[in-house]
Amino acid sequence: QPAGFKVEFIDLNDLDAVERTNPTVILAETITNPLCRVVDLEALGELAREIESFLIVDNTFATPLFCRPLELGAHAVVHSATKYLGGHSDLVAGIAVGSKALIEKVRAFVSRTGATLGPFDAWLALRGLRTLDVRMQRHSENALALAKAMKSMGGVRYVHHPLLEPSPTYAIAKRILADGSGGMMAFDLEGERDAVQRMISRFKLVTFAASLGGVETTVSYPELTSHRSMSLAERVELGIGPGTVRVSVGLEDPADIIADFQQALS
Repeated sequence: QPAGFKVEFIDLNDLDAVERTNPTVILAETITNPLCRVVDLEALGELAREIESFLIVDNTFATPLFCRPLELGAHAVVHSATKYLGGHSDLVAGIAVGSKALIEKVRAFVSRTGATLGPFDAWLALRGLRTLDVRMQRHSENALALAKAMKSMGGVRYVHHPLLEPSPTYAIAKRILADGSGGMMAFDLEGERDAVQRMISRFKLVTFAASLGGVETTVSYPELTSHRSMSLAERVELGIGPGTVRVSVGLEDPADIIADFQQALS
């Protein structure tokens, strides 16, 4: 908005609302942060072309292993390579993907603004991409295993995972995502902030961290990190409560991850 753009936040699965907004640009997440809802990119891409909007998809959570938005109608895809593409919590980088003509414009803008990735950082990103397939399969398997286990853990009110019913976008996820959804999930605790703080203080394996996508399992508390700039009412409207915890499930033995959550919540 300070740059002169009017910004509106809407449910991108509500296509009527998107059309009424008549946006110049639509920015969507394949899997939303932190509640792991999935956007119907096929339907959104079709609408974007009908109303001549430019669709950008942040595919950080899904990665190209589980979703390829350009094939579903997106005009451009962006990734925080800091997360899964790098994969080792030692890189800060971003990636934009699109047509040759578009990327030539992006490259020119990057050159003028000086936001150029250093050679060692580029090497770290390339190193991460070489193991992306095997890592993402393990992240995805571990996250689903933890999500299923958490449904029966004491004090857990609700578990958010794209491929776990009764997620409100489960049917979309099964259609849009290919053979997995990555390592992200979330859950809501009864007892809210006090329960969250008590759980975090008792972890032995899991780490509290705002970032995600590394080899280690981490938890983040949106109320105090990613969504702290929003009011309580705004967060509640989005479904993010005082007991909401986001989890980036790592590559450890799934039994160890589950056991640490069980003892922290006992």
